[in-house]
Amino acid sequence: MLWRTHFLAGAAVGLLLNSHADPKTAAMSAGIAGVAALLPDLDDPRSKLGRLVAPASWAVKMTVGHRGPMHSLLGAGVMTLLAVFVLRFWYSQAYAYGYLVPLVLAGYLSHLVMDSFNPQGVPWLWPVKKHFGLPLVKTGSFLERIAVAPAMLILCGWLALWQR
Repeated sequence: MLWRTHFLAGAAVGLLLNSHADPKTAAMSAGIAGVAALLPDLDDPRSKLGRLVAPASWAVKMTVGHRGPMHSLLGAGVMTLLAVFVLRFWYSQAYAYGYLVPLVLAGYLSHLVMDSFNPQGVPWLWPVKKHFGLPLVKTGSFLERIAVAPAMLILCGWLALWQR
């Protein structure tokens, strides 16, 4: 999936987790989970996040490759802990663990779920090399651009406006 689709899927999950929050909290939740949904593609220097932190992205790609451990449950756990470790310097520990962990983990997992619909699938159980998925939507395909991404945008709008 393209970065926009991942961001919107993560944002939808963030809104879902805080469905009855005030608008400011809902927007922050959507943003945090949306950005967290981009983290698995740190292993691709051509990705949106990979271009922002190119040296780190190249190092990750050269070390573990694309669609390896970063696209697994183990990667989700490790990256969530790292993200929260960094974020706790700006927020209290209770806030980081009580509010941020679910958002970062849910956003990250939304990426893996969305990539599970690509023909390449996802190695959910890495280091087991088997990729799991249902090959319905190729990355950047007409179907993603015309149906999947707009559906995620509509879902975000519905969760943001009509669930309040």
